[in-house]
Amino acid sequence: MKPTNVMKSDKGRILFVEDEKELVNIYHYFLESHGYDFLSTKDINEALMLTELEQPDLVLLDIIIPKPDNAVAEQGWEYLAAVKKNPKTKNIPIVVFTNLDTPQDRDKSEKMGAEAYIFKRDCTPREVMAEIANIIKDDREKKKADKN
Repeated sequence: MKPTNVMKSDKGRILFVEDEKELVNIYHYFLESHGYDFLSTKDINEALMLTELEQPDLVLLDIIIPKPDNAVAEQGWEYLAAVKKNPKTKNIPIVVFTNLDTPQDRDKSEKMGAEAYIFKRDCTPREVMAEIANIIKDDREKKKADKN
């Protein structure tokens, strides 16, 4: 994926880190049709590069992302840790969007700095978009207040 660094929308730019192509297609169509810029990747290293380069307004992050050899792995945790350690990306809101639904996973997500935790099977694209919109709005208000 080529970096764009050009915002087409004032609603925000979303980076979706997800390996399920059908979900990527659904959210790509849905979010773009509602005015969001949309980037996606299923590669954790590319996701880290895009996060730093593109500075998305929000990252929608799956946790279970297969490695290049197709070994199932929870690479989303590695991504979340790396983003929150990087001074250039640590303030970008991350929403964990996963099929893992245990109290331990939710706690881990919160302790690692995720803004929200969404269980994929319990939500519609419209509900996810509403959560995204609220987080981006709150983040922008916080950054504006910090500047003043």
